Amino acid sequence: MSASATPSRFGSESKSNAASRVSRTNPSDRAGEEIEFANQKALKDTWLTRMRIFVAPYFAEFIGTAVFVLMGCSSNLTYTVLTTNAQSAWIGAAFGWGIGLMLGVFVAGGVSGAMLNPAVALSFAGYRGLPWIQIPFYFFAEFAGAFVGALLAYACFAHSLDPFDGYHRQISGTFGSAGDFGNFARPFIGNGAAFLSEAVGTGLLVMGVFAITDSSNFPARSCTPIAIGLLLTGLALSIGYPTGYSFNPARDLGPRCAAAIWYGSGVFTAHGSYTWVPVAAPLAGGIIGATVYETFIVSRRTAVIEDEHSSSESVYSSESIE
Repeated sequence: MSASATPSRFGSESKSNAASRVSRTNPSDRAGEEIEFANQKALKDTWLTRMRIFVAPYFAEFIGTAVFVLMGCSSNLTYTVLTTNAQSAWIGAAFGWGIGLMLGVFVAGGVSGAMLNPAVALSFAGYRGLPWIQIPFYFFAEFAGAFVGALLAYACFAHSLDPFDGYHRQISGTFGSAGDFGNFARPFIGNGAAFLSEAVGTGLLVMGVFAITDSSNFPARSCTPIAIGLLLTGLALSIGYPTGYSFNPARDLGPRCAAAIWYGSGVFTAHGSYTWVPVAAPLAGGIIGATVYETFIVSRRTAVIEDEHSSSESVYSSESIE
């Protein structure tokens, strides 16, 4: 009998002690602790959210550019190793770069706008409202992405290049492959002519991007990545022959720096220190192309819209008077 009663007595005592402890606890203290915990959690969530919002566009640019350059450099390397038909190699590489750009825009477009090109980013800062304070971060992300993309391309093709060049990496010549990373103008083309070619090509590229993404003109909307990829392919097949169609400072300098690891510093000094041309020319050409579009296309379209609006208002006012 006592054995069966003892647990019930202890249970009742423990319950009464717990109840007394709860009753002795100040409700305001519990509420304060809950509020403090909630504030700390909210502060932590806010900090993480702000950090994610800050770095998201730059990581998107980094990954999108890496994808773009990985596919493009891999296309160049594929046709360098596999074929001696220059025409088929040129066409195949042009489509490889275009599809790579398309995929990069698909990857980053919804987060960063998918500039993937310092010339495009600079032009959007000048005319499309991209904050200037973000430009250095965009530039860095794009160059870093291009560098990593080129490293991945080389890692994928290193063993394929070994039998091609006899384990001796060469910048130019019959077995040269450095041009698959950083571009070089044709041997018979000087740096001045190459600068003009790169500037004109980049101007057309930026003008096309502005038109494709202009909601007041004839936008591609959900087909924007496809249209931009085809734009690059078209430029490569049409105006890209003299210089190898860089049209993008990050796409050239990033892979060129990666190539210097295996090909040496000669990638910067070859062809009359050609390195500065595919960096400076696209920046200049992009601004010119954006200025032409915004001056002669947007202003003209705005004037037409204003004329139509004023004419409609005059018709409405005349009808109301009658």
